[in-house]
Amino acid sequence: MHCHDCEPLLIDHACAQTDDPIHTEVARHLAGCSVCALEYCRLRADLAGIVEAHAEAPHARVYTRLRRQVAAEVRPRWWTRSWHLLLRPIPAYGAVLVGLLPLALWVASSLTRDSGPPPTTDPLGMPPAASLSHYDAISLPPAHRDVL
Repeated sequence: MHCHDCEPLLIDHACAQTDDPIHTEVARHLAGCSVCALEYCRLRADLAGIVEAHAEAPHARVYTRLRRQVAAEVRPRWWTRSWHLLLRPIPAYGAVLVGLLPLALWVASSLTRDSGPPPTTDPLGMPPAASLSHYDAISLPPAHRDVL
């Protein structure tokens, strides 16, 4: 096939409207002729530009509104999503609960410790220690004397 025979068929070839034997001949010619291949590439770019220029795209607000409507109809309610989130087998939940256990024990012990009057005896059952009064630091108690 020669260039003057191929040139009128380029538009039909680009739109895939040629018969199978003619399509094959044009493709072979484009593979061997750089001038026709360049013209074919320009033709494809022009056709793509025309299609893009004349295609009407909706405004961005239409896409946003459509996404909201689809999400409202398809997306489950918040309590269903929360329940399914808790049912997931994720080991992090166990780690969080184990990490919060010392905090819960500390809060519980501080609430019980501050709740009542001070004890009159210590946990071993001993009476409270007497307060120090009239302490003389010059004389040592008998237990601290030097032993021979």
